[in-house]
Amino acid sequence: MGASDYRRLVVKLGTSTLTAGTPHLSAPRLGELVRQMAELCAAGCEVTVVSSGSMAAGREALSFPALPKEIPAKQMLSAVGQPRLMAHYEKIFALYDRTVAQVLLTRDDLSRRRSYLNARNTLRALLDQKVVPIVNENDAVTTEEIRVGDNDNLSALVANLIDADLLLMLTDQPGVFTADPRRDPQATLFTEISSAEIPEEMWRAAGQTGDTLGTGGMVTKLQAADLARRSGATVVVTRGSDPDVILKAAWGEAVGTRFPALVTTLESRKRFILSGADGAGGIQ
Repeated sequence: MGASDYRRLVVKLGTSTLTAGTPHLSAPRLGELVRQMAELCAAGCEVTVVSSGSMAAGREALSFPALPKEIPAKQMLSAVGQPRLMAHYEKIFALYDRTVAQVLLTRDDLSRRRSYLNARNTLRALLDQKVVPIVNENDAVTTEEIRVGDNDNLSALVANLIDADLLLMLTDQPGVFTADPRRDPQATLFTEISSAEIPEEMWRAAGQTGDTLGTGGMVTKLQAADLARRSGATVVVTRGSDPDVILKAAWGEAVGTRFPALVTTLESRKRFILSGADGAGGIQ
C-alpha cells in the first residue's frame, strides 16, 4: 500500500460512476470504490464522500424507466432512493469495520455563518471519530437545488467546509478533453491546469459533454474544480471505473485532469465567503 500525498480527501461519486452505465446502482462498482476508500482510511486519511445516486436507487426500487423531468417526481425518487443508497454504503463499509453517517445539506445550510459553522463542526466531529460522512444534496425537500451540477458544486463546498487538501471527482470519462472523446477520436486529455484562469478552450469543450443518468455535466465539474482549488484543495477529475483510481490519485500519480490548489490555506472567514454565502440578512 502506498502512502497518500493527502491527509483529508473529499471523493465525489457521480451517478454514472455508481451505476456503471446501467439504470441502477452497481453493487460491484460501489464495492470496489469503497474498498479503496477504506484502504485510505486504514492508512490514516480522513475521507468524506459526496454521493449522487439517490434518484437512480429510487428509479430501481419503483421500476421507473427513465429519469423524470418534473421536480416533484425527482424529489419522490430521491426520497425513496436515499435510504437504499445509504444501506449500500453501510453494508459495504462495515466489511472494513468502518462506520458511515448520512449528512444531507443544501446551499442554504452553507449560506449563513451559523449553519455553516454547525455543518463544519458536525463533519469534523465525525472525522475525529473515524466515521465516514456520506454527504448528499437534500433533494427531497429542496426545489431549485435539483438542477445541473448540484452535487458537483456541493462537493467543492464540502471540500471548502472541512479544509480538504484533495477533491477527487469521479465520472464516466478519463478527465476533461479538448472535445467530447465519444464523438471526436482526435480529442486529447487536459492533464493539468495550473493557470489562475481555466482556459476558454476547456470551457468550450466541457459544454459538449453530459450524461443522462445524473444531473451534472463537465461544465459543472469545472465550476466546482475552480472553487475548490481557490480554497486550497487540489482537484482531480477522472474516470471512476479505472483500477485503483482513488488510491492512485491519493498517492499523487498522474490520473485524469489535475487542478493544483491555487492557495495553500485560507482563513476560516474567507472560506465562508468563497462558499457563496448569501448576503441577505447579514451574517447570522
